[in-house]
Amino acid sequence: MPKIIDNLREQIQIEAMNQILTNGYSKTTIRSVANGCNIAVGTLYNYFKSKDELIISFMLEDWRNCEKKMTSIETSDPEEFLCQIHSALNSFIRKYESVFRDEDAQRVFADVLAGKHVQFRARIAQMLFRVVDASDYGDKEFLAEHIAESIIGWTMADVPFDKQYSILKMLV
Repeated sequence: MPKIIDNLREQIQIEAMNQILTNGYSKTTIRSVANGCNIAVGTLYNYFKSKDELIISFMLEDWRNCEKKMTSIETSDPEEFLCQIHSALNSFIRKYESVFRDEDAQRVFADVLAGKHVQFRARIAQMLFRVVDASDYGDKEFLAEHIAESIIGWTMADVPFDKQYSILKMLV
């Protein structure tokens, strides 16, 4: 009789994430994740078609949680709002920094991450619209996209928020 494991999908994601963050992309395999979960490789494939699909699944889940934090920001102060956006984004980026910097992962995920980057920037820009709406700049949509791209890029480069805001405050 097959054993029933509660929340197996989540257990697989957690094991894969731990292995990726500890051992890196190349050393994490479907077999190592299955072994870490004490399941057969075939069982894992019932949930995920590939290692890459598995990685994307838990990263997207964390991104959705990050996005929830950003959309729930209630302050009307532009600096505090942007600081909280930066903080949520920084937590996500720092968590997966090893994946973003891993050359093997970059080769595999280049197309996916480029497409997701555009989506993430657009989503952050939507959130920023309430801050740029008071700006005198004519093209508010472009301004929001520009600020979103700046925050993403500078946060990826680990530039502290106060340094970012010294420039951003001239735009908002």
